[in-house]
Amino acid sequence: MTSSSRLWRRLVSLLANLRLAMILLLAIALFSISGTVIEQGESLAFYQANYPEDPALFGFLSWKVLLLLGLDHVYRTWWFLSLLVLFGSSLTACTFTRQFPALKAARNWKFYKQPRQFSKLALSVELDKGSFTSLTELLEKRRYKVFQEGDTIYARKGIIGRIGPIVVHASMLIILGGSIWGSMTGFTAQEMVTSGNTFQVRNIIDA
Repeated sequence: MTSSSRLWRRLVSLLANLRLAMILLLAIALFSISGTVIEQGESLAFYQANYPEDPALFGFLSWKVLLLLGLDHVYRTWWFLSLLVLFGSSLTACTFTRQFPALKAARNWKFYKQPRQFSKLALSVELDKGSFTSLTELLEKRRYKVFQEGDTIYARKGIIGRIGPIVVHASMLIILGGSIWGSMTGFTAQEMVTSGNTFQVRNIIDA
């Protein structure tokens, strides 16, 4: 394995880390709150009047700091968009390195034949009486998918639970993509239009 391959694997492993994803999600939430609390897209005079240097809000948040950090247009700053991209990359890495392999493993049937294999299970029990036929029928009634190989059977259910996280991740990626696209291409405009008339958007307030 080359050094570039090892570096790539480490990067993907880091992005797929759940702790990193939670930190990114928390950061996005906090900055989104700041974008809700602090008025967005206002004039310089507005921020100078409402966020003076003396006394500064919380002792440090003056209009100069606010404009320097881009808190007057949080959702379009490079660092906020970078957080969204990083979070999307983390979701993608997690989906391909954890969720898809988990789904693939759940779809494969495994026939245990050694006693030590059963002892590693969270729950195992020995049946003194019964038959494969009756056991198979019982499992099928409880909506298990049953596979049989000689004198060994394997049953499973709940595959849909493995698909759920993948669907959730895909939905979040679509939302993130829409947010990034809207931040980069969206604009705010104001027009007075009488009923029944057509108009062109010209009075763009913020873009």
